[in-house]
Amino acid sequence: MAAEVAPVDGGVRMRRIRFAGAGGAEVPAILWQPADARAPAPAVVLQHGANTSKEDAYIQAPARRWAKHGWTVLALDLAEHGERATATPSDPLVRRRLIGKPAFVERSVGDLAAGVDVLAATHGVDAARIGYVGFSLGGMLGTVFAAREPRIAAAAIVIAGSFAHTRYWERGAVEEDRRRRQVAAEATDPAFFASAIAPRPFLMVNTLDDPIFPRAAVETLFAAAREPKELRWRPGTHHQWGAEIYRDVFEFLHATLEPPRA
Repeated sequence: MAAEVAPVDGGVRMRRIRFAGAGGAEVPAILWQPADARAPAPAVVLQHGANTSKEDAYIQAPARRWAKHGWTVLALDLAEHGERATATPSDPLVRRRLIGKPAFVERSVGDLAAGVDVLAATHGVDAARIGYVGFSLGGMLGTVFAAREPRIAAAAIVIAGSFAHTRYWERGAVEEDRRRRQVAAEATDPAFFASAIAPRPFLMVNTLDDPIFPRAAVETLFAAAREPKELRWRPGTHHQWGAEIYRDVFEFLHATLEPPRA
């Protein structure tokens, strides 16, 4: 793993790092830690959504706050995003549709697993208390990842859902088309994975006026998950929401990663 020398700013040390992800690909990421990290404490993988990156304010702001609280936070660029973008699509749907591509999902799960390796080997991290927070594409992908990665102790999925209720794989013109779509859906759609997260805690936080993930899409994913799980609704849209969402996620992580001491 390569890393820059990290100065301390406001009690937080931020390092830009690069590590080997799926297939040996170089993954650029940012690691935030409290400057005085000593005893092993929780860590969080914080994942961006489509058409954004680890550099966006909605990732950077909570990362710094949580690091001030005492946690280590890792945010990485997904393939075709941020420093890893090979092109800038004119249609934003191009990146949104990546979640339906098995190769992208498999690569991303491998990158995220390598990120957990980094956290587990980082001084000041308790490897038994690593949480995941993902927004939109990062939430759908994170459901798949958390289901397959037992080292994730708790998962919070924000402004995300599943479109399995539409049975979109049945839209093919011929049987071969429909079968191909179903195989892809079963390899990528979070509704086919959510139940495997249990018995680890699962939180979904969604906005009331989200045109991308309407109520049916949200409730489909929530119904697919098993207890312990919780769904919260907050005012806002897909791209605009208030501080309540961050409070919900922080409270969830605090309760699950920092249980009361006996």
